[in-house]
Amino acid sequence: MLSQRVREIEASKSVGLVSLVTQLRQQGRDIISLSVGEPDLPPPPEVIEATHMALKNGHFTYGPVSGERELREEIAKKLNNEKGFNIAAENILVSNGSKQILYNLFQIMINPGDEVIIPVPYWVTFPESVKLAGGVPVFVSCKKNFQLDVEKIKSAITRKTKAIILNSPNNPTGAIFANSDLKEICALAVKYNFQVISDEAYEFLTYESDSFRSPATFDKSFFNNVITVQTFSKSHCMTGFRVGYMAANKELITAMDKLQGHVTGNVCSFAQFGAIAALKMDQTYFNDMKKIFMRRRDLAYSLYSKIFPCEQPQGAFYLFPKCDHLFGKFGKNSDQVAKAILEKANVALLPGSAFGLEGYLRLSFASSEKMIEESYKRIKNMLDNQ
Repeated sequence: MLSQRVREIEASKSVGLVSLVTQLRQQGRDIISLSVGEPDLPPPPEVIEATHMALKNGHFTYGPVSGERELREEIAKKLNNEKGFNIAAENILVSNGSKQILYNLFQIMINPGDEVIIPVPYWVTFPESVKLAGGVPVFVSCKKNFQLDVEKIKSAITRKTKAIILNSPNNPTGAIFANSDLKEICALAVKYNFQVISDEAYEFLTYESDSFRSPATFDKSFFNNVITVQTFSKSHCMTGFRVGYMAANKELITAMDKLQGHVTGNVCSFAQFGAIAALKMDQTYFNDMKKIFMRRRDLAYSLYSKIFPCEQPQGAFYLFPKCDHLFGKFGKNSDQVAKAILEKANVALLPGSAFGLEGYLRLSFASSEKMIEESYKRIKNMLDNQ
């Protein structure tokens, strides 16, 4: 009954854990979930009001498949003014979150057997999107500090290489890839004619100044070989709005528009007007939000580094601590350790296996400082009493 391609993909462990946590809470369990990559802060009032006004003004009908013209213009303006791009609205396509952008990209780029290089660890959806398009994920391990290993990436390039997908700031590690490495990979993409897909969902959430630069802006000769993917979900607390976008050359935009016209059509019309408001409003709200996450980063790292070896994240809102020292007492792998922490400490974390790297856990500090502190106390108490 089911297609072979669906049988071959893995279900999202992050989505599955949300359902499990919900079930446990319904059973009366007091579960702290640090498993979801979602800000606990609401969208600003300006965004909510703009969304309401869009409905009142009749923006509830079908719209342009590539996105409302005003939104695309505002996105292009943001990228030009803040990131150093030189693009127009015609270089922008709006989709249902960055997840659909990535899925659609592989559908328009990949033929059966084409290869996509994916550094490990990776976001859970990357390899599955490649496989759904008939492509072959080629996994390349990163260095111990989660920086790219350019020499290994070079060795992985073949005549079948169609793309490499880079996620910086990174989910799950919080690492920000070195600009020198990104620049070298872009040069390789031009030389060997493949695409660099730059997933920048967390580009706003960087905690050291000037620590991140979009690869497409290193050199104007890179633009045709770099696809920039972003979203309003993390940076603007608009996860449920499902508004993501890509910046690329017009050939790719046209192809994406053609595919999306048959898959979903336009993104929710009134949600796009909320996104327009987010770009036009005073940015103090978002800058203050960034400071909140930086405090949470510092708190989570100061606490959890006492019980788990881990790197301090440079961006995003995740710790990715090692847990292999717990093997034996709490299981044989990260899945079993995460399960033990859920059962014994009532704290939900994701296992590193979900991200392609065994022996680690992913912990989101997108929750309140109170929840971060309480979760630490519970896990420490669990470890101390074994």
